[in-house]
Amino acid sequence: MLIIGGGLAALSTGCYALANGWKVTILEHNLALGGVCTAWTRGPYTIDGCIHWLTGGPFARIYEELQIVPPVIIRPLREFVTVRDVRQGWSVTIGADLAALGASLRQIAPDDGEAIDRMMEAAAMIPAIEPQIDPPPELQTIGDRLRGLWELRGELGLILRYRSNVGAWTAANLKSEALRRVLTCILPPEAPMLFLLMMLGYLARGWLSRPIGGTSAFRDALVARYEALGGEVRLDTTVDEVLVEGGRAVGVRVADGAILRGELVVSTSSAPETVLRLLGGRYGVDALDSRLRRWKLFDPIVLASWGVARPLDDAPPMLILEGVGPLELAGRPNERIFVRTYNDEPAVAPAGHTVVQTMLPTDYEWWATRGSRYGDTKAQVAERALAAIAAHLPGVAEDVRVTDVATPLTFWRSARAWRGSFEGWMPSDGDFMTHVPKTLPGLDGFYMAGQWVEPGGGVPAALMSGRQLVQILCAEARRPFVTAP
Repeated sequence: MLIIGGGLAALSTGCYALANGWKVTILEHNLALGGVCTAWTRGPYTIDGCIHWLTGGPFARIYEELQIVPPVIIRPLREFVTVRDVRQGWSVTIGADLAALGASLRQIAPDDGEAIDRMMEAAAMIPAIEPQIDPPPELQTIGDRLRGLWELRGELGLILRYRSNVGAWTAANLKSEALRRVLTCILPPEAPMLFLLMMLGYLARGWLSRPIGGTSAFRDALVARYEALGGEVRLDTTVDEVLVEGGRAVGVRVADGAILRGELVVSTSSAPETVLRLLGGRYGVDALDSRLRRWKLFDPIVLASWGVARPLDDAPPMLILEGVGPLELAGRPNERIFVRTYNDEPAVAPAGHTVVQTMLPTDYEWWATRGSRYGDTKAQVAERALAAIAAHLPGVAEDVRVTDVATPLTFWRSARAWRGSFEGWMPSDGDFMTHVPKTLPGLDGFYMAGQWVEPGGGVPAALMSGRQLVQILCAEARRPFVTAP
């Protein structure tokens, strides 16, 4: 098996494939494994580029199967994010105690008490609706589907009540503009309301967490598992073409002209990269074109980080500053700024220091057309973002020791994230629930895994995708699927 890409989906696919008897080689464009699940050092500081929070619950067994846990300790979150309205002066912390959260929301939206109570009740119920991990959709029988519908019979009313997206639901059901802003801060307006309730319910059950040691520890544990199982890796290896003979993928051609042969080829690259470049638009292009026209992608981001010579112990680890704009940053006006302060993760900075970080939505074209101004533009964006944040985190600007800026071009250069969209398809209340096949019509021996076949993306989806792909391969080979050799 040849796997194109070396991110979480590739490593998961590789681990499960090795456990089930395949020989595996990962071909990674970058100089290290991890893909967009990465972290890097700047002087004494570690810039964490991925995991702000991790979903557990039904996904926890995948972390255990891949032996990420228990080598990495997972710390449940008691507080998820604080939303602070800088104009009106109120603040709400989204915490694990749903009763306390409901009371806090009532303080800023007293006229929406009934809607708040129903939301909290729904959040407590929704963890019972588990994502379908076993069997994968490709292996489900009619009986499996009917059984799944039967198991959801108790939650059908909840699903119907909250079936629209966050923006539409809040506009139709809430009187308070402040509460609307809080909920659309937690998730984008296009995201399903059920996703928001799921996050609150998972938080209440202790199923939202952070890995101690951050993204580095999580990624490194998975890499160690892959290597321990005997997986091979070729770094600094860019695949330029998937080779097809007689309607079957038989290998790849890499940038230096070398031909690598394989019985199976798996792409964990983005769908456009896979279909349009690696396969030259010969397979699956109509379906991809339809999705690109109908589905929304995650916005590309600027990730600006600062190493700060003070601990900032009193700052919320995750803070959304609402009402800061309109502030023109990275080619877009911003009304809110997300701030991550790593005062809960000592591994990222020396004692008495911390890292402060913000994610800003932006446009790929805006950065791609900076030309010779690219470096200066990065510095200007970082300076303006820091000024906006420093007004609410006193002392930060004076104590900055390191500045780091990653743009959509960074994500493309390092991880081939298509147009900088690091998570693929944005979850919405419509088409995101449509299954994306892991194969392409007319092409045998070729499969896809990763965030672009799991709408909504994220760490659990990427890892689950690799697991389910190997389940499919085992079924095709008529062998039992095992999680360890």
